[in-house]
Amino acid sequence: MTLPAPVPASSFHPGDFVADVDAEDAVYFLLNVGDGDTQLIVLPEFRGVRRALVVDVATTEKLPGLIEELAATTLFAVGSRFSIVVGTHPHDDHIRGMPEFIDRFGDLIDEYWEPGYYHPTRAFFETMRALEDRGIRQLQPTSGTTRFLGTGKVTVLAPAIGLRNRFDSYGVEINNASLSLMVEAPASRYLERDQERRYVRRPDTNKLLLGADAQTLSWGQVLQDFPQLVPESSPVAKLLREALGSDPLKADVFKIPHHASKRGVNLELVEAVAPKMCLISSVGGGGKYNFPHAVSMEAIREAMQPIGSTGGTRRSDHLLNIHHTHGVDTNGDHLGSIALVMSPTGRKRHLWRFRDGPGDAITLAGAELMG
Repeated sequence: MTLPAPVPASSFHPGDFVADVDAEDAVYFLLNVGDGDTQLIVLPEFRGVRRALVVDVATTEKLPGLIEELAATTLFAVGSRFSIVVGTHPHDDHIRGMPEFIDRFGDLIDEYWEPGYYHPTRAFFETMRALEDRGIRQLQPTSGTTRFLGTGKVTVLAPAIGLRNRFDSYGVEINNASLSLMVEAPASRYLERDQERRYVRRPDTNKLLLGADAQTLSWGQVLQDFPQLVPESSPVAKLLREALGSDPLKADVFKIPHHASKRGVNLELVEAVAPKMCLISSVGGGGKYNFPHAVSMEAIREAMQPIGSTGGTRRSDHLLNIHHTHGVDTNGDHLGSIALVMSPTGRKRHLWRFRDGPGDAITLAGAELMG
């Protein structure tokens, strides 16, 4: 276990979180739920409404409380829907609150994604019951599955089809069954207007890689399915770059897999992603597993500030743009849940903190802007 240094309290300033979000902005929430994951992505307005994605629901009250707060604003007003709800894998720290969430918001859910990994727990069975009761469409996607949602795009990176086919035969460890996702807002895509069809390339965008609890075996398959293409001038690279971008694994924001456990991330993976920001959901010492682990944190820090071969002094995590839900400031107060407000060009990437503990409700009026 390794804990980040406290962040100077002077780094945070009260502000109007809702006013900071423009109609074309995307907002990513990583909730402080201790050892577990709960994520909400609110996509830019499209034809007057917003679409949202939910990725895991670890607890029963925190996310519904946030949604009720958002529903009283323009960020998730009447007409907004959850286009996709994802249970990345059936561990309780990812779906313990999913049955209650589906029971409460099922009328607003278009589709549910899960890896197809059978796991005999109450949360898993109750989730399946809730989906059946509500008649919600289910999908068990694998690597390459893609959905366009308004101006956004969601691509499944893992599990690879080879791993998926082993769930019921040779066996796959449950964490490696995790659905890892790339979310782009806005996304490059083909557009047709009247007789004209054109490919709209987005050189500036926001790419979020959400790693769930995928471990080394799964990421090895991802690196095979989504290779980096060198040299970039090759004809194959040019064709694939039009569809996927020159570096399909690269992301602006990397939600670190498996709470920064020693099996969830390594230096090579973080270097391949080359993120501008890393986010970690963890209890911050103690708990059942003492996440995050020192070996993973040092790999992440080395990727963000390479000093292993040259020496030098390592900067603090917040200066490296590594942020933890369990972080505290120099007064010892919780930093809490994280929200990123991101403009279409990627030039605005505002980091907000809500000062909530794992058992506390989120209050939008209490948000503080870091910077």
